[in-house]
Amino acid sequence: MNPYKQHTLLATAALFLLSCVACAPSRFVKPLDKNQQAVGLSLGGPVISTDNLTVPLPFVTAMYAYGIDSSLTGFGSINITSALYGNIQAELGITKTIFRPKRFVPGLSISPVANFIYRPGDRFKLYPQVDVNAYWDFNRNRNYIYVGVCNWFELAKKKASGVTQENRWLASPMLGQVFARKKWELAIEAKFLAVNLPNNYSTVTYKTPLGTNGAFGIYIHYTRKF
Repeated sequence: MNPYKQHTLLATAALFLLSCVACAPSRFVKPLDKNQQAVGLSLGGPVISTDNLTVPLPFVTAMYAYGIDSSLTGFGSINITSALYGNIQAELGITKTIFRPKRFVPGLSISPVANFIYRPGDRFKLYPQVDVNAYWDFNRNRNYIYVGVCNWFELAKKKASGVTQENRWLASPMLGQVFARKKWELAIEAKFLAVNLPNNYSTVTYKTPLGTNGAFGIYIHYTRKF
């Protein structure tokens, strides 16, 4: 294969993965109560620069969740923005508390997720994801902050073109603040997206302190519990 063409294919595939991993913030850091249900909407994406305007891409996702018990919540979501453009992107996952915070020791949770992506004319794809978050309660346990890392995995050894898959793991560190009340939550998250993925072959200019790697994303997530 022509080296230039091969390099272009690698860059295009890398940017596709970046756009996928950039679509949403962490669904849950702390699980719901047992038998509690929730619906939510999130808005945000990687920050880009166009002309004289710098804004995050407006990815919108809708989510439903159910509290299986007080330490385990199941959830599913669909990317509304992708659906409007004829692409199907959905996820199913759980959030499990490993241990709860105690004084200065943070709580820890883990969220394994299965991401399903289908583009018309392309094959169905599955991307496993594992989020790990540490969190600290404050303000009488009504609010909390968290830090963590989102891990996406590429299962295929080769791309559809036959080129060897070079990016099998995408790491995205994140930091967030959750304002939690009895019936609702509002979360704000900043994420360094795909820090090990190049972005310098994109027609989009990403505004990020990471230079030619990854992107910087900002998200707002609202959850209504019932």
